[in-house]
Amino acid sequence: YVANKLMKGFIGSANIDTNSRLCMSSAVVAHKRAFGEDVVPGCYEDLELADLVILTGSNTAWAHPIVYQRIAAAKQARPHMKVVVIDPRRTATCDLADLHLAIRPGQDVPLFNGLLTWLDDHNGLDRDYIHAHTEGFAATLATAREQGNDWATLAEQLGVSQEDLTTFYDWFAACDRTVTVFSQGVNQACNGSDQGNAIINAHLATGRVGKPGASPF
Repeated sequence: YVANKLMKGFIGSANIDTNSRLCMSSAVVAHKRAFGEDVVPGCYEDLELADLVILTGSNTAWAHPIVYQRIAAAKQARPHMKVVVIDPRRTATCDLADLHLAIRPGQDVPLFNGLLTWLDDHNGLDRDYIHAHTEGFAATLATAREQGNDWATLAEQLGVSQEDLTTFYDWFAACDRTVTVFSQGVNQACNGSDQGNAIINAHLATGRVGKPGASPF
């Protein structure tokens, strides 16, 4: 409020950006494309109920320390919980990770489109949910399949080992209670909305939306 008054009222310029646009506008677009409105179908308690927590585009330990501590406490209480960190860098958040996928920058869409293809190839889709609650899935899957299903080639493109890539895909396919937390490393990109939708699509394809311990977040 004060910044707007200073810029518009005193300096006399309308050229000011708010945090909501700089920070979250791409995520807003992704959620509106997926759900028809800007809604996040999960809550903080889901992090404590999940069997798999995926942190992508976020050094959660530093940027969201309270969330990080909740995940750490949940993992301590439920040691079978797995944590995957997707980040080109090795950050403090990786200390909590069972798997760190240090993909090359800007490769989130190929990673999650590959996941969608993997789920289709390995009987990991919730086809009843897809039929009842989604539209346009066939076109979405066809787009994802355009990059093929040569996992060695995809792993090389992403800059990770094929073993780590398929381990991530296997864990996602096996864990009904999966929460994917994505933040500014995903949102603040020229294709941030597409990256967000690639993540959300994997949850829609498996019916992991709005259920205890299962949601994009």
